[in-house]
Amino acid sequence: MSSRKQQLMDEEGPGWLTTYADLMTLLLVFFVLLFSVSNIEKEAFEQTARSLNIALSRDTALSSLIPLEAPAPDTARIPELETPIIPYPTDAQLADEFRLRQALVDAANLELQDIVQDLESSLAHSEMGSWVEIGEPRDGRLTLRISGALLFEPGSAEIKRAMMPILDSLLELVLANPAYKLEVLGHTDNTPISTPIFPSNWELSAVRATTVLRFLIDGGLPPERASASGYADSLPLASNTTEAGRAANRRIEFVLEKKELPRL
Repeated sequence: MSSRKQQLMDEEGPGWLTTYADLMTLLLVFFVLLFSVSNIEKEAFEQTARSLNIALSRDTALSSLIPLEAPAPDTARIPELETPIIPYPTDAQLADEFRLRQALVDAANLELQDIVQDLESSLAHSEMGSWVEIGEPRDGRLTLRISGALLFEPGSAEIKRAMMPILDSLLELVLANPAYKLEVLGHTDNTPISTPIFPSNWELSAVRATTVLRFLIDGGLPPERASASGYADSLPLASNTTEAGRAANRRIEFVLEKKELPRL
């Protein structure tokens, strides 16, 4: 072999070895990368997958996009809940309850009849009988009505001084019958009202009712036995198309009802 050919072979050896070394280095880096990817913590992966499922779908009824293995429930830690059994009343029990309530209502109606007689006598003695409309006792309730025009000036919630004696008579009636509670209801007609004090009939009816209630409480009526509500023109007694009907609808109602009367 000539010296020139031997020199060429010596020069080609180091170049091939360099290429082989680069290839081995690349393969090593590639396998290290695969190894690092394959060792992602399972918990972090599940958390990421769960967040992705929530973001992609709000419907919990749908199946998860990535099935995750749920841990088995620890039955030892789950107490067994007993479903309470509520027995339904029998027809005989319902009939007995109805008869009991009806007997109590009838007794309350008889008591209210006596209250009506006492009230009529008191109003007749004071010559105020025509100012109060007394209803018939029904279902343990008695309703009394006073015209709003008698108690208040138009658009006002201040009680007229001349009408205070009639409220005193009603107060005496309620105080003499502690087994009954009182509800004061304010009503108006459908004529719109808009003032700095009363933006609508709702405010006017409510303030009138509470003003009367405050007068009775200041006179000694226990607050726990009384309440007040305003209904504006939502419960008319007559048509608002006539002046007589509107006058009838402007009223204050007093409802006496037996306390703790059972209801079905």
